[in-house]
Amino acid sequence: MKVALIGGGGPRTIYFTESLLKYSKRLGITELCLMDNDDRKLSAFGGICRALANDFAKNNNNPVTVTLENDFRRAVCGTKAVVFAIRAGGDDARVNDEKIALSFGLIGQETTGAGGFAYAMRTIPVMIEYLRILHETAPEAIAFNFTNPAGLVTQALCDAGFKNIYGICDNATGIKIELSKVLGISSADLKVNAYGLNHLSWVNAVRLGGTNILPELLSSQAFIDNFKLFAYFDRDIIKYLGEIPNGYLFYYYHREKALANMLKSPKTRGESIRDINRIMLEELSVLDVEKNPDTALEIFRRRMEEREGSYMKMEMDGLKKHAGLDPASYNFNFIDRKTDESGRNPAGGPLPVPEAIEGYAGVAFNCMESLWHSGKSIDVALNLPNNGAIEGMESDDVVEVSCDVDETGVKPLQFTGIPHSNFLLMKTIKRYEKLAIKAIRERRREYAYEALTIHPLVSSYSLAKCLVDKYCEANNARDWK
Repeated sequence: MKVALIGGGGPRTIYFTESLLKYSKRLGITELCLMDNDDRKLSAFGGICRALANDFAKNNNNPVTVTLENDFRRAVCGTKAVVFAIRAGGDDARVNDEKIALSFGLIGQETTGAGGFAYAMRTIPVMIEYLRILHETAPEAIAFNFTNPAGLVTQALCDAGFKNIYGICDNATGIKIELSKVLGISSADLKVNAYGLNHLSWVNAVRLGGTNILPELLSSQAFIDNFKLFAYFDRDIIKYLGEIPNGYLFYYYHREKALANMLKSPKTRGESIRDINRIMLEELSVLDVEKNPDTALEIFRRRMEEREGSYMKMEMDGLKKHAGLDPASYNFNFIDRKTDESGRNPAGGPLPVPEAIEGYAGVAFNCMESLWHSGKSIDVALNLPNNGAIEGMESDDVVEVSCDVDETGVKPLQFTGIPHSNFLLMKTIKRYEKLAIKAIRERRREYAYEALTIHPLVSSYSLAKCLVDKYCEANNARDWK
């Protein structure tokens, strides 16, 4: 079976490949096609992936061939699954997106608000064309979209009539994994109920053995003060919400703090990533990476550690970090943290799901395994049309909700009684998304002005108009009416 990764010239392709190799035998994967239109990046990172696959083949009876391709149609021909992780315009365009927003005193983060809109301008037309070709070439293939802004892009693809596509974000999975660390159990023992939109979601239940333990978690001051994923937030808002917010809600709940820290930072997040990527690529380009895989991997891991260390660093400067207490110090009453040698909870429960090295890759491969193999199932958050999953949202609204996935399909959980403020924020952002998509599809500035005017991270017609005009100029879209 063949799997294709579109955007295979990015550094995270190596994480993706490591995860795919772990799943390859169970899924029957024999070929990974990496497609990218940047031949230099594809050669460097694809070469490392080939070396990983060659090493894997020496110790396994299910060898995987890694092929490199710069033509999309050839890349997806014969595929059963396609994962999209493209960056239209590259790192330089991301830097421009951020700097233009910051020049107007606005957050330019790449997945929401001004920066997300600019990224979508370049990305949506490309993704729609890719899906058109995919449906011609491999109509039965399942598509997973990790391309940012993931929710907005997935909404555009669904609006264009494409089926069998799911948006992926590893944030909800990350919450589950971090909670399992706190509790000292396998993440497979927890069921986390997440609802909302991509990068605008909340967890309103954490179930262990059928019991919702979230109220007890949030009643612990030690947990609130020290849980890793609360590091971004004023702890009072966690108590008030009574839910676990997605980390990206930091930009909404603490907008002025995030903006102030971004403005005083010597580099934007995009500049930091661009510079690290450039250095990494230069170091790899002087090697024959397939003949020197250990050296290439050492360069990659060192630079990626540097890159990941910069995550949220600009936005978080000066804010309180978590103290990182040992899990045992939380003293929860609902679980015995000891496990036997098999990894099972002594009270029973499933064996741990193998943890993926890279979050979104793990989500994709777990979904593939559950959909294609009888008896396998997983609960995971996906972006897909609402169809009644969240009470009050429209049927065609792409939402991000926890789903049960097995051989019978993807079944979203049902969410009712959503807190009114959360619901209003979701409705506002969904209205923004649909206006933004209309603007991009029809190349009409007036819809883009309205979209950014109502977005909470802009909230001004005059600023929206300046932003859109600047982004049109920067992205060679001067023909927008």
